[in-house]
Amino acid sequence: MEISNNYFERGENENFDLDSLLPRLEHLRTLIVYNTPYAARSLLFYHILPHFSSKNIFIAVYSDTMYRRLEKTYESILKSSPDIAKLLDRAKIIKIGSKDRTSFGELYELINPDLNWHRNLSDVVKGLGEDDVLLFHGFSIIPTLYGRKAMIDMLKLLDQISEDVTLINKCSKKLYDGQVEKVMERLYDVVLRVERSEGEFLGFEESYMIGVDQSIIMNI
Repeated sequence: MEISNNYFERGENENFDLDSLLPRLEHLRTLIVYNTPYAARSLLFYHILPHFSSKNIFIAVYSDTMYRRLEKTYESILKSSPDIAKLLDRAKIIKIGSKDRTSFGELYELINPDLNWHRNLSDVVKGLGEDDVLLFHGFSIIPTLYGRKAMIDMLKLLDQISEDVTLINKCSKKLYDGQVEKVMERLYDVVLRVERSEGEFLGFEESYMIGVDQSIIMNI
């Protein structure tokens, strides 16, 4: 499902569409907060990653279980959108897990999921630069599993990533309590929200509202 290129509201009189938003995310750290994984993955795989297709795409996946979920998404994309699947086929996979198997992309690094995984991951991603896009997948579950220490480890990890890397993470809207959510949002430059609309727009079976919830960048 592709998200239609409808207009976002920006102030009372100013509008911009999705195509004008995506270039502004380059070299920024973006968090996608969603209430339905379907819409978030559609935005990510059908719009954001294709826009940055000229860059090197790295996907860091936390745990073999979360990789399995990503694998199932890839299998569905392969059937419906072969061009998007080709884009994922050339992605470099950084897996924090015990299995070295990947069904798409290139296994760039396999990191043991021990207590020092975040340090080993830092050593890998600190070499990335302005020509690279880094997508986190499965990392949103870490604060709920390990609490405050996990947030500190995430901050240390982000500190090691070059400011020029285009970084994208995502999390479910109801995954955290209010305090953890506010801390998470402050780790990113831009927070996008993707929510299923209560009403439906004429001509669309399903409707989703996409908006910029927070931004430290004045033209976003």
